[in-house]
Amino acid sequence: MLKPIKMSFSYQEYNPSFLFKNAHANTILAALFRKKLPLDYERKRFILNDGDFIDLDFVYKGENKLVILMHGLEGSSDRAYIRGMAKIFSQNNFDVLSFNFRGCSGEPNLTMKGYHMAATEDLEEVILSLHKTDTYKSIYLLGFSLGGSVVLRFLANQGNNPAYHKVKGGVAFSVPLHLVEANKAIGKLENFMYRLRFLLSLKKKMKQKQEQFPEVRFLPLTWKYNFTFFDDFYTGPFHGFLNAKDYWEKAGVLNQLPKISLPCLLVNAENDSFLSPFCFPNHLDTELANFYFLKPKWGGHVGFMPVNKNGFLWSEELALHFLNTIHQNGVFNVNN
Repeated sequence: MLKPIKMSFSYQEYNPSFLFKNAHANTILAALFRKKLPLDYERKRFILNDGDFIDLDFVYKGENKLVILMHGLEGSSDRAYIRGMAKIFSQNNFDVLSFNFRGCSGEPNLTMKGYHMAATEDLEEVILSLHKTDTYKSIYLLGFSLGGSVVLRFLANQGNNPAYHKVKGGVAFSVPLHLVEANKAIGKLENFMYRLRFLLSLKKKMKQKQEQFPEVRFLPLTWKYNFTFFDDFYTGPFHGFLNAKDYWEKAGVLNQLPKISLPCLLVNAENDSFLSPFCFPNHLDTELANFYFLKPKWGGHVGFMPVNKNGFLWSEELALHFLNTIHQNGVFNVNN
């Protein structure tokens, strides 16, 4: 069987200063200390088929191409990494839609459901709605961590669906592709503070759910600060899975990647403490014609600091370059 031929393409490698070669410094500084770039968001509430809602934040520039940005676990359109991407794309002839998952826009959602690694249904509804307006000729998807998993799964399962023909490709950063093994990684002692931060936020949401639905048990007697507990108690049972293990096995996107037919770039840093060795699909880069995988040595989790003289990250310039290239040519290749 002949291997796919990919066009040669050169890009600037990510080689940060000494401080940012430390995974935790990169992750923490990007999340907590990066300046949020100013944006003129226009919020629109989108009513879903099940009666719930999500809030979509647009940056309109009057362009005929749109990039949809998907945040990570307990993120939102207001995160610095989303604002950075929104800013660079809006300055370079794209309209932008910063997607807030259910319950992530500052107001509790209306149903017992939340969001998870494989929840593409809400994105599908939004894209179908955008198709009907005929505002955009091309739509691109870009996601981080959990949002990156949603992007990859959508591209794998809807990439050949004529109903979504305006979707032309996507980019994903810092994605835990194999959830069983990634959960072991996030469970390590070095990641305790990240787990604590995530699970404190999720516990707050469970308290809100308990007030909304007093007849349903959302708060166990003992709250444990690990994802096995949370996914066993909430994510799995409330979203159609048996338990945490069933959720991880079915929601992990690694085995879906071979189905991706649209141009897609995945970037996972080698020193990302949230990821396991199963999250680096080097072999697929050569086996699949439209799948591109980069494994920079540094970057942390959704890091890739510092900003350059223009206020942007290496990852933001890379994503813009990738999507611009496939928009102009329909093909893309990374060749170091």
